[in-house]
Amino acid sequence: MKLINLNSRPISIFDDMNRVMNTVLNNNIYKQDIKENWLPAVDINEDSSSFTLTADIPGLNKSDIDISVEDNMLRLSGNREYTKADKDVEYHYHERNHGKFFRSFKLPLTVDEKKISAVFKNGVLTVILPKTEETQTSLRSIKVK
Repeated sequence: MKLINLNSRPISIFDDMNRVMNTVLNNNIYKQDIKENWLPAVDINEDSSSFTLTADIPGLNKSDIDISVEDNMLRLSGNREYTKADKDVEYHYHERNHGKFFRSFKLPLTVDEKKISAVFKNGVLTVILPKTEETQTSLRSIKVK
């Protein structure tokens, strides 16, 4: 039994509600609002040596994507410019996202921030987050004086 749908994105629910309300109020079922903010879909997995974050960001160049790490937070941001085909063209349906996006992820303390690397190929961003050698905790007795 599946309790949580991992594919659902809370922001998209509000986008859908907003789109429905605009459609009803505008009385035109063919025209849709152009989305100005969006969230790329992200997968994060782990193996014995690293975490891997994979994000679908089609339609961007690597120069359009910013990746930073600060205070154990990985931040992804970027911008997909909106380009209308022609000034005389009127869209009847527009679903492709454009505009700015921003995602942030809390990193485990075991990530070696100095060795993080990223590759962007065919619209897919892959961020490799290598693990550090986990520190061994040792028990040490303290004498009370």
